[in-house]
Amino acid sequence: MKQFRLVAAWFFALAFSAWLGRAEMHTDDTGILVGLIGIGGFLLSIVEPRRPWMWGVILPSGIIFVNVWRHSITVGGLFAIAGFTIAIGCAGAYAGALVRRATAQ
Repeated sequence: MKQFRLVAAWFFALAFSAWLGRAEMHTDDTGILVGLIGIGGFLLSIVEPRRPWMWGVILPSGIIFVNVWRHSITVGGLFAIAGFTIAIGCAGAYAGALVRRATAQ
């Protein structure tokens, strides 16, 4: 059962990351995307709390990839976007892991 949860979490993370990357190309609602990154990290860590750092890095990778692919920003801007989105994803993921561990006892 643990292996199934891990595979399901990976599938959701990759699919959600791809969707976030596509949404980044077609919208300018940054606040909504940042909220979705945090909520996605929280939900993934509720399902699989052993690796919250991993979910915090995987989820925003779609947005980072789109910005690299489009060459729409400078290198400094890319590092700023990557750092900010990974920080939000990790914050949501660690909050989810904390909630899961607190309720499991």
